[in-house]
Amino acid sequence: MNLIQMQVEHSKYGAGTVVGHVEERIIIDFSGNTGEKSFLYPEAFEQHLRLLDPVLQAQIGKEVQLKAVQRAADQLLREQQREAEHARLAEEKLQLKNDKSKSRRKAAQAKNKG
Repeated sequence: MNLIQMQVEHSKYGAGTVVGHVEERIIIDFSGNTGEKSFLYPEAFEQHLRLLDPVLQAQIGKEVQLKAVQRAADQLLREQQREAEHARLAEEKLQLKNDKSKSRRKAAQAKNKG
């Protein structure tokens, strides 16, 4: 979506104009002493930024929702991977404990025979 030259409103800085949009960053020029500011895109539109064009704002709202769903899915995947790693480490620890116990029994048996 091309947002260059679109007018926005920021909760703190007021009115501004989009002057750049590169990957996941959007650059807004706020007149006065504020100058240019860079924001995460589309996350900044969740709370701080609002496009003055309602149609584009609605489209960005959908992008924000999709990004939130993706973040939640990514977080769930990371948690599942972490749990799988914990289970694997616990299994390895148990296996080492069992191996040590077997070694001690064999050593005790050998000592008793000898």
